[in-house]
Amino acid sequence: MEERSPPAAGGKARNLLSSATSLRLSLTPACSADHTYVVQIPRDQVYRVPPPENAKIVENHRQPDTQKKRKCTCCCWVFSAILLIGILIGIIVLIIHTMYAPKSPEFSITNVHFKNVTQPSNGQKNKSHPQAVVPQFEIDLKIVNVNERMNVSFGKGDNGIATLSFKNHEIGRGKYPSISQKPKDSTNSQFNLDAGKLTGDFQKSLNDDKKSIPMTLTINAPMEITSWAKTLKKDVTVTCDFDLESVKGKSKIKSEDCQSDF
Repeated sequence: MEERSPPAAGGKARNLLSSATSLRLSLTPACSADHTYVVQIPRDQVYRVPPPENAKIVENHRQPDTQKKRKCTCCCWVFSAILLIGILIGIIVLIIHTMYAPKSPEFSITNVHFKNVTQPSNGQKNKSHPQAVVPQFEIDLKIVNVNERMNVSFGKGDNGIATLSFKNHEIGRGKYPSISQKPKDSTNSQFNLDAGKLTGDFQKSLNDDKKSIPMTLTINAPMEITSWAKTLKKDVTVTCDFDLESVKGKSKIKSEDCQSDF
């Protein structure tokens, strides 16, 4: 860019010439197409140095805005940190969900024994009252806690109910006792069911030691699986279908299948 120079010494004469030219142009007919007009515009000032505002604009274009770059860098770092924290939290939650996923214990029947128990009538132990015979089913149930890091409580508060059926007919009912297990623990639970009305088919099966007796054990009880990371409370129904040879003595379980609606 060139420097600004002062007006020339003959500026006044030029202004007079320009005024005379403008007067001639105004007096000349405008409708003539054969004339050529020369318009001379006076140059009073010549800018050789750009104005300050233009210099700032040029300077902004030449040098990048470091403050904008710093703001962009800061935002990128903050966004990256938030993204990294979110990924770490997701990985931790996934690990906890995988390692502390509650599983239902495994159930299996080891013995079923039918026995006669005598107790006083009217629930009083008095020699003056006759003894009443109350048949019961004594059942041994094995429970294995398959959870490696979680405790199991089954039938908590003695709120569990167990029933025994023969060919879809209920022959025994009673309360299921509560048990508590540590991770990978195995427990043998023994409980008694009061025998109800026994059908003729079941009475015949009692006298035939060679014929297998199909039975179904159903347990409805609250289950609680706990750990430091997660706790699950749920009412669970366990159904065991099994066949045994005899219920008079030590029974032999021929086949069984226990399932739960956990």
